[in-house]
Amino acid sequence: MERDKLAAGILKNVGGKENVETVIHCMTRLRFTLKDNSRVNEAELKNLKGVMGTTNNGGQYQVIIGNDVPLVHQAVAKLLPAQNVSAANSGGGIEKKKLNVFLRMVNALSSAMTPIVPALAGAGIIKVILTLLVMAGVLETTDSTHYFLSFFADAVFYFLPFLLAFSSAQKFKVNPYLAVSLAGILLHPNFGALVTAKEPVSLFGLPVTLINYSSTVIPIILTVWIMSYIEKFADKVSPSVIKIFFKPLLVIIITGFLALVVIGPLGYHLGNGLATAIYFLQDKVGWLSLAILSAFKPLLVMTGMHWAFTPAIITSISTYGYDGLMLVSSLSAIFSLTGACLAVAIRTKDKDMRQIALSAGTTSLLSGITEPAIYGVAFKLKRPMIATIIGGGLSGIYSGITQLKIFAMVTPSILKLPTFVSSEYPDNFMNAIITALIAIVVSFVMTLVLGFKDNESAFQTANASGNGTGAAGGDQTAGQPEDKPAVREKPQTPVYSPISGQSVNLSQVSDQVFSQEFMGKGIAIIPAEGKVVSPVKGTVTTLTKSKHAVSVTSEEGIEVLIHVGLDTVKLKGRFYENYVSVGDQVNVGDELIGFDIDGLKAEGFDTITPVIITNTSDYLDVIGNENKNIKQGDELISIL
Repeated sequence: MERDKLAAGILKNVGGKENVETVIHCMTRLRFTLKDNSRVNEAELKNLKGVMGTTNNGGQYQVIIGNDVPLVHQAVAKLLPAQNVSAANSGGGIEKKKLNVFLRMVNALSSAMTPIVPALAGAGIIKVILTLLVMAGVLETTDSTHYFLSFFADAVFYFLPFLLAFSSAQKFKVNPYLAVSLAGILLHPNFGALVTAKEPVSLFGLPVTLINYSSTVIPIILTVWIMSYIEKFADKVSPSVIKIFFKPLLVIIITGFLALVVIGPLGYHLGNGLATAIYFLQDKVGWLSLAILSAFKPLLVMTGMHWAFTPAIITSISTYGYDGLMLVSSLSAIFSLTGACLAVAIRTKDKDMRQIALSAGTTSLLSGITEPAIYGVAFKLKRPMIATIIGGGLSGIYSGITQLKIFAMVTPSILKLPTFVSSEYPDNFMNAIITALIAIVVSFVMTLVLGFKDNESAFQTANASGNGTGAAGGDQTAGQPEDKPAVREKPQTPVYSPISGQSVNLSQVSDQVFSQEFMGKGIAIIPAEGKVVSPVKGTVTTLTKSKHAVSVTSEEGIEVLIHVGLDTVKLKGRFYENYVSVGDQVNVGDELIGFDIDGLKAEGFDTITPVIITNTSDYLDVIGNENKNIKQGDELISIL
């Protein structure tokens, strides 16, 4: 039931189900392709209970959920009409035009690689198990069982173009079976025989570069991308009477020719060039490159840029049998995030944050999935992110100096440390353990030393109360007492009414996001006039493009959201006027928004206006002054 409510809230705040072109999920995120990103209500979306954060990368609007993402995805899918999910071209091109070539490439890699990660991980673990069984003397490399399990694992890598063809077809919205057929051309045994023979060959009079395309990434993704244009061309020129066979005939002949003569060789050399450049840096300044990557890997994950290195990782593992850079840097980053989360869980006084930190830290430690730790803890609290960078960088130096290697295509975690075991490199496993320990210990200690802002407004600093204890700004530093919070000078902090009208309980709002307090506690006002003023002295932090909602953060840190009317985002600013901009400093009573009540009602919109404290969890309680005829400037909410 909770997931159904969360799904409804997510869809509402990404612009409604009519704004969704496609939605898929990875390990922790819902990945939306939206028709119009300007319709997203990001402020409300981020405050939904169950949403850890959002990001917009490479044309995908991503909502970070955590481990429950498959179940939330199911709940979202139930609410989406099939035609919305599978629509091929219904406005998504607007956003694509805004992306540069590099971001489009990263988006394509991400979309193609995400669905096949479980297959790669499973194959990698089989390889690790085989290594351990051989080292333990349970199996011999000559045993038939070892022989079979070896190609169980190798099959995924060898036939990788088939898997990528299918997932790329979903990304570029082409016939997946034609895409897989093209992968078959690149991997056909007869073509493989030509590669082995190394005799010059030609197709339609043009030379064909003889390349072994097994385990490659970029060639097939580029091929399917080009196929998407050829398929549209074939659809236009094919007569209706013979389209059923003439269209696929054109697609296979034209795209297959281009794949062997132009696209395949280009993609192959691009992938090898990237791998060569990366591992040149590793050979020359390995410790420095690993230190930099390990320190800033969480930022790469946040932007989705880590997918750009996937071809280099696969090339390295398939060629050399190990990766010594990108996945090794992930080991440092993952354990440093774990250390920061554990420190936050120990130090925080916020029960919700403690639960998030423990869950995110455990997820990172056991599975290597870092998005909950990044968005739910480190990035949200800021200073733990700095601690993570320091811990990751220092452990990266050690892994670089010792030339640490990982022998499977998996995201490192404590349960996957055996992926660093090798009979050829006997010290490698111990170096992996030391790398992980440096990362987790340094980030843990640095998080405690640097502190973080926790319940800043609920517990005022000692300077405010006059007793001289505590850290300025509410930071939880190592020297602050934990048994007793500093005594506040004022027992309550008021939030004044931004609108004149009738105040009512949030339960009367016919929107579950507000009535169920997903966004936080507060109160609603049935407005008597179309004027919204600032309820606090502070800074305008959010202003929607549709002009109907504004957030103001007070000098004390209280985050107040004022949402004028329900579903009014559909009006795209009609009947509204904004008098401030994001970043403006405002005093209590300064006008923020003007709106036409009669116009809204005439269009059938409910004008009830929720006033929400979006950082409710920072305080002991939020008490609303309800069932009152209230005027602008009257005390509406008391913050304890």
